[in-house]
Amino acid sequence: MPRVALRTLGCKVNQYETRKLAEDFQSKGFDLVDFSSEADIYVINTCTVTRVADGKSRQAARSAVNRNPQAAVVLTGCYAETSPERLRAIPGVALILGNREKPRLVEQVIGLFGRNERLGKGRLRKPAIRSRTRALLKVQDGCDQFCSYCVVPFARPVMNSKPCGEALEEARALADRGFKEIVLAGIRLGRYEGEQADLVGLLEDLAGVPGIERIRLSSIELTDIREGLLDLMAQGRKICRHLHVPLQSGDNAVLARMDRPYAAEEFSSFVREARAKIPGIAITTDIMVGFPGETEAEFKATYRFAEEMRFARMHVFRYSPRPRTAAAGLPDDVSHAEKERRSARLIELSWRRSQEFASAFLGATVPVLVEGKGINGNLRSGLTDNYLKVAFEGAPDLVGKIVDVQIQSVSQGAAFGVLAKSSRR
Repeated sequence: MPRVALRTLGCKVNQYETRKLAEDFQSKGFDLVDFSSEADIYVINTCTVTRVADGKSRQAARSAVNRNPQAAVVLTGCYAETSPERLRAIPGVALILGNREKPRLVEQVIGLFGRNERLGKGRLRKPAIRSRTRALLKVQDGCDQFCSYCVVPFARPVMNSKPCGEALEEARALADRGFKEIVLAGIRLGRYEGEQADLVGLLEDLAGVPGIERIRLSSIELTDIREGLLDLMAQGRKICRHLHVPLQSGDNAVLARMDRPYAAEEFSSFVREARAKIPGIAITTDIMVGFPGETEAEFKATYRFAEEMRFARMHVFRYSPRPRTAAAGLPDDVSHAEKERRSARLIELSWRRSQEFASAFLGATVPVLVEGKGINGNLRSGLTDNYLKVAFEGAPDLVGKIVDVQIQSVSQGAAFGVLAKSSRR
């Protein structure tokens, strides 16, 4: 039986699609092994959101070829969609399939396997059993926003939503397999439009699925947040108190050059409303530094804005030109050293704000979905509904359960506590 190893780069949508590929491979009798193992087939789900992501995608392909030169290396995902010619130049790559061909990937690999006698000669290996706590559920795909720096609309141009009935059926199946939390994923999640419900309606229906105790949103654009979402979250009906809303810049002139359809004042107004309606909510974000033409004054405006917003966490990344985007035609006039300096300043701010967010829960007892080991073998770790990382002493059989933990200390943005009495749910 051929051994197949899968590697995912990039977003939660890619992670979901890799999981579906793994399930499809298993249903066809393939043996799943870790990507670091020797396999007969390596499948890499690539990302192209930044130049760094491009490089990681190419490196993953080369490492697979080096690990087993006789293996078939298959590349899919966004980088495979937008830049197949760059990947074809890597010796040993057997197959390149873009996002639109991804649903037929297993079928294509089976065809490749049938034509390639070198596959399928390795010994059987069982994949490691992983705890079932959180699961991704992709309900939307595609983007037509065309922000000036972003290549995603070229990689995933078709906007579509999973029918509500199918999403509910998949959620029930995940609950039957023991998952307690589902994370809704989409390229533009807020644009979900089922046959009878928008995202708010879908959330209301998912909240009624027995066995699912938490529903988390992966990422949602400010302009896609529908009326009623905050009110639904405030009701406490399983919807996690966590919103990841990309900001990108806190300076209006930079936002305009990025073709982002909002001003910093609108973002600030939303954050105030969310915190007023949902006490304890975690608001996390993405911020880009070094966009073409970003002056020191514009960066300082972004820094001040991020400081005022008190984000629970920030993902900071440096601008890199993406082929075919509008910004690619602009001079990349912020030096690498300056991008590094600005990035470091925001990362330090993110660390401080994470500390402050976690410290607000000192002495409080919070529900934690236990996911595995903490920083050492004696600790369990998990997440609260508002995205606070928590570690505590506990037995291994707590994994997959929601338990109450009293927070006693905070370090590096994570909380440490003790298991409350009679805390199992």
